[in-house]
Amino acid sequence: DFALSEEQEMLRKSARDFLTAHCPKSVVREIEESDAGYSTDLWRKMADLGWLGLNLPEEYGGAGLSLLDLAVLFEEFGRAALHGPMSCTMVLGALPVMDYGDGPQREGILPEVARGKMILTMAVSEANASEEPRFSATRAASEKNNLFLTGTKLFVPYAHVADKILTLARTEGNPGDSDGLTLFILDRDQPGVSLSPMVNIAADRKFEMRLERVPAGKDIIGARHAAMPVVRSTLEKAAAIQCAEMVGGAQQELEITAEHARTRVQFDRPLGSFQAVQHRLADMFIDVNGARWVTYQAIWRLSEGLPAEREVSIAKAFTNLACLRVAGSAQQLHGGIGVDKAYDLHFYFRRAKAFELSLGGTYHHLQTLEAELAQQPRAH
Repeated sequence: DFALSEEQEMLRKSARDFLTAHCPKSVVREIEESDAGYSTDLWRKMADLGWLGLNLPEEYGGAGLSLLDLAVLFEEFGRAALHGPMSCTMVLGALPVMDYGDGPQREGILPEVARGKMILTMAVSEANASEEPRFSATRAASEKNNLFLTGTKLFVPYAHVADKILTLARTEGNPGDSDGLTLFILDRDQPGVSLSPMVNIAADRKFEMRLERVPAGKDIIGARHAAMPVVRSTLEKAAAIQCAEMVGGAQQELEITAEHARTRVQFDRPLGSFQAVQHRLADMFIDVNGARWVTYQAIWRLSEGLPAEREVSIAKAFTNLACLRVAGSAQQLHGGIGVDKAYDLHFYFRRAKAFELSLGGTYHHLQTLEAELAQQPRAH
């Protein structure tokens, strides 16, 4: 039963009310055109509301809520088309620290995240390791008992404002080996770290991060040479939460388009009175709700600590395609204004296309699902 609890309904309503009041599309446009790529004012307000520590333990200043609660919040972020380092901080950064970090790391990082004083991100992707982290070639070489990182990471979200960057590097073995990878905690301003912006269709901030003999130190998440379980678990959760964000955007597109069909008059009758338009709206409705169902199924399993690789791949593969169909139908039913940047639909189409290709594209998740189904059936 994926019906929202009373507390989750309250969270959704308060998030929607807040974002409607403080994040109209005029603000989204300002954010897209800004250097930072996010609103520091909204960031402070979200911290004051407790959102940035929503799923962190209470002992570290969080609210102690679940991944399902986080999904409700991110669905509203998607509905508002809000850009910012929320996902990279709250999911890619804070979750591995919470789940795999040691006591000092949790105490030093998580309260700062909850207060909005620290932004985190994760650097995993490379030219030959965009969807399979085990092919990472960034190397941690030992010199006189010190480690130095050399390599290039791609599509690192909000690296320019991150205080700490969780960086995957190879400490032994060769690209393709599942073992031999270590997740280091780097400061953004460490010597040898350089960033170059990577412009993308969604207008959120992604960066190429070059590492030239960067002193790595001994601050790592999890065990040395054994980062793959940490990275895989984190990326699974990030992909599922991104699906919730995509569903929020698709829901908003559906509502905008349904309202347009009710009020737009063509040939002396409402656009929505034409059967072909009704069929297209029905298809959009099915896609939105189908994507929501498989998304929350995956997130529920993750919240319960159950195996969820299959469900995450189903959710990401289906949601990728469903949200693109919804975006395309919304634009077609609007006609010319559907692709006018003065109108709001382009925000959602651009985000849906960018999200389709991040945290595992459709083909990658279909391959993962194929491999999962080829194995012995799993007990439910």
